Amino acid sequence: MKNIIYLILCMTVLFSCDREEYLNILPKSKIIPTQVNDYRLLLDQIEAIGISPGFTGSHGNQEFMSDDFRIPDELFNRLGQEEKNSFTWQDNIYQVNDEDGDWQTFYGQIYAANIVIEEIMDATDGTMEEKLQLEAEAKLHRAYAYFSLANLYAVHYDANTPNAILAVPLRLDTRLSGVDFSRVTLKDLYDLVLEDVTSSIESLPETTTYNHRPSKAAAHAFLARIYLYIGDFEKSRNAANSSLGLVSTLLDYNNVPDWFFPGVAELPEIEEDPQIIWLKSAFPFALLPISEAAQALVEPNDQRRRLFASIRSFFGVNIPGNVYAAGYARNARPAGFSTPEMYLIRAECNARLENAQAAIDDLNILRIKRFDTGTFVPLTSTSPTEALALVKKERRIELIAQNHRFFDLKRYNTYDASKIDLVHTLLDQTFTLQANSKNWAVPIAQKYIIETPEIGQNDRE
Repeated sequence: MKNIIYLILCMTVLFSCDREEYLNILPKSKIIPTQVNDYRLLLDQIEAIGISPGFTGSHGNQEFMSDDFRIPDELFNRLGQEEKNSFTWQDNIYQVNDEDGDWQTFYGQIYAANIVIEEIMDATDGTMEEKLQLEAEAKLHRAYAYFSLANLYAVHYDANTPNAILAVPLRLDTRLSGVDFSRVTLKDLYDLVLEDVTSSIESLPETTTYNHRPSKAAAHAFLARIYLYIGDFEKSRNAANSSLGLVSTLLDYNNVPDWFFPGVAELPEIEEDPQIIWLKSAFPFALLPISEAAQALVEPNDQRRRLFASIRSFFGVNIPGNVYAAGYARNARPAGFSTPEMYLIRAECNARLENAQAAIDDLNILRIKRFDTGTFVPLTSTSPTEALALVKKERRIELIAQNHRFFDLKRYNTYDASKIDLVHTLLDQTFTLQANSKNWAVPIAQKYIIETPEIGQNDRE
């Protein structure tokens, strides 16, 4: 962006500076937004500039906490300490003075969104329709940030005890003084997220030319994910239906060419991918070694085998196994909302609502676009239990490296009878994350608790 709004110098100061430092910051030599186009430029900032994170950034540090990725001993010295700490679920992921990039990104986005929400109606030009759309976009960005923060730094939402679970600090304005950073409950946070999304739908266009901008299709997709996470499967299915009624494109992977690296698919750039309903992107974007269990799910005639390449190809180390290569090929891992996710959500909801055939039908709609031409065999099942198992398998393959697996495991352990423990091995040491352990909540960086003690640390076991 050529015009950098004044919020750049204070976007993330709320949690990256001590109180006295950020309270003394004043905007200097920056453009103060006054016109509708100023706020449009702000919401269209898609890349990080200075300490401003942009609005397409998402989280990614939890990928190594799941069972989809591993750290081979031979690569121990090639990965950062944060990845190793995440992989072994340490009580502290970051050193005492280090920032948490995910926390910074989301609170930076929240601050920017709050500026738009507070000020857009006082813009000196523009129509009411334009102002309402910008306010709606800002609300969706804020909702996404809070939803992500809650699922990172809290245990999973439990409909039986939502008022007993702490989430994260809630900021609904841009004040820099007199601020209480105590955490709110998951119930309060989810109430805000649902209100932000549902109140915005009417003011959004059905679809957008630029997929980083929220739309009605995006809002419905977001609702589908929210309701899925809180176990309201009928509302989730209805929202997925609404989103797919507006955007339903699926790529046929048989038509996706090879990257310059043979056997690796060159998927469209994320800004141009017709499957992406609302763009968010995750880091790190490449070089994630795939676990043997995840790799084994991909059948030989499944085109999604082209998402991976051998570890030796990328690291030059002669060890077995693959890395997720598709993210490297297009310099990003999508972490937002997509049509494949909507088909999978609708399938899961139908399975959980005892409609096995509808669930299988959606899986087949997706899978026919993923298998080698002439090799696709439709799935069949009349059992909701079997259909749900097939959905979970398909979801794990299709959405790999897109920030879903760790959160999926948290909700499976909350809502399903069978529980899943995670076991990771690193340098001959074994680490276990037990199902429903308090350690599924990512620890909050020490730096923020030292500066704002009322936040408090997550309980650890």
